[in-house]
Amino acid sequence: MKQDLDKRIELRSEKVRRIVGTIPAALVRWNIIVLLIIVCTLLGIVCAVPYPYGEGESILRHILG
Repeated sequence: MKQDLDKRIELRSEKVRRIVGTIPAALVRWNIIVLLIIVCTLLGIVCAVPYPYGEGESILRHILG
């Protein structure tokens, strides 16, 4: 069974191995964009939401000050 699998893998051409082995650039780009959007959204929330145990300042101002 393992020998059959090894033979099938060896039959793949270099072109197919190159395509299967690389991550598409568009996928990497979109992942970075989505992560930046998430981080910016969380930073915006931290800047806008008031600290519940403070005197009305934002969470970020409470952390920094």
